[in-house]
Amino acid sequence: MKLSDMITHDQLLEEELQDPAFRTEWERTALARAVAIQVVRFRGERRLTQKALAESLGMKQPQIARLESGEHNPSIETLARLAGVMGVEFNIDIRPHGRRPRLVTKRAQTDAAVTAFESQAADVSLSAV
Repeated sequence: MKLSDMITHDQLLEEELQDPAFRTEWERTALARAVAIQVVRFRGERRLTQKALAESLGMKQPQIARLESGEHNPSIETLARLAGVMGVEFNIDIRPHGRRPRLVTKRAQTDAAVTAFESQAADVSLSAV
């Protein structure tokens, strides 16, 4: 197979999102994936083990592994711990589908946006700065 015949990640994702069950799960875990990226990035930049990060957060290593898997949405308490230790500001905007954000800054909507998705009921975006 030639490289030019291969599809990109975005193309594959677009195809997969046509499946309603996949789309539902993808939307359900959007926040979890965005937080996972931030945690992995933080650990990588500081060359920390999962255990070392867990200790600084007052957690256990399996909890960090679970966060990094991107399959489980973190609690508000966990986000608060992460923000305090990692020095990251998490902004979560959840509003009725189709409504423009009114309380989120332009920077959070554009430059700092980590993930955004629309479901039938709501629009959700997460930014981390």
